[in-house]
Amino acid sequence: MTVELGVVLPARTRPAPLGFGDLLRIAEDVDANPRWGQLWAPDSILALPFYDSTVLLAASAARTRRVQLGVACLASLGFRHPVIAAQEWANLDALSGGRMILVACPGNATGTAVERELAIFGLDYQEKVARFEEYVEFLRQASSSPGPVNFSGTYLRAEGIELRPAFAQRPLPIWIVGNPSATAGPKTLDRVLGRVARLGSGWMTYNVTPGLLRQRAGYLAGLRAGLGRAGGDFPVCVFVNTNLHPDERQAQQDAAARWSQQSTRNISVADLQRVGAIGAPARCADFIAQLTEAGATHIALELLATDPHKQLDLLTEHLLPLLPA
Repeated sequence: MTVELGVVLPARTRPAPLGFGDLLRIAEDVDANPRWGQLWAPDSILALPFYDSTVLLAASAARTRRVQLGVACLASLGFRHPVIAAQEWANLDALSGGRMILVACPGNATGTAVERELAIFGLDYQEKVARFEEYVEFLRQASSSPGPVNFSGTYLRAEGIELRPAFAQRPLPIWIVGNPSATAGPKTLDRVLGRVARLGSGWMTYNVTPGLLRQRAGYLAGLRAGLGRAGGDFPVCVFVNTNLHPDERQAQQDAAARWSQQSTRNISVADLQRVGAIGAPARCADFIAQLTEAGATHIALELLATDPHKQLDLLTEHLLPLLPA
């Protein structure tokens, strides 16, 4: 079994940000090696300290020629006006020559920074999620139609919307993030994965073991079948924290050091060992192989390292040769 591998740009602006030049050099290095399939940019407006995803993707599109470009994930979609988002993504798709993947998610519901962001935009979480779902439907319709778009929803009503330049892809690939906890019951699974089945042309998840991924993929397949959407091309992408080094202990120590600088989630370093590709090359390759066997078609590798340039070099030199071409 084979899997598409991608790299997540280390776009955090705190505590020690990389400059745009460094980020674009990483983009160019990924694009130069045909074994890398995707280049991903993270997204947040205020809750997390990231460079703006649209700006970073536009710059990456201009500096690359081959690699697919995606946002992992567009957690801010519920805050963005859908017509502006559609115009931006149509431009990105045209600029890149049809290489864009939009991965949308409702974002986190709790946390001080999240609650502050919601208050600034004047929304509660339920309304943000409702807007997010409607905007996904609008983006798919806008990217599918060659002519003017008419749309009537709860939050957007518009006639004769014509995007220029138009989307290069018809429709734009829109994957949905769904990441229920390991202890989630059927009601939560139906709500979270049901959204993926209903709205997504693909699925992204994170912090999963291969066993949990297999269970979730099977559950999602059942939900899609119930909607008459079984079969066909349906990418399954796993976002994986990664630190590879020939010295396993050094990989673990460096990953822990980087995690302590950036973590805003309730995940311990010990948890990372279960759900990350951290350690010697053989260990990282085996973990990715297990995810592939469990149903992953794409892996987005976050460079969980204090020196992301060096980490990319290590992955290219030591990981790629261990995986099927």
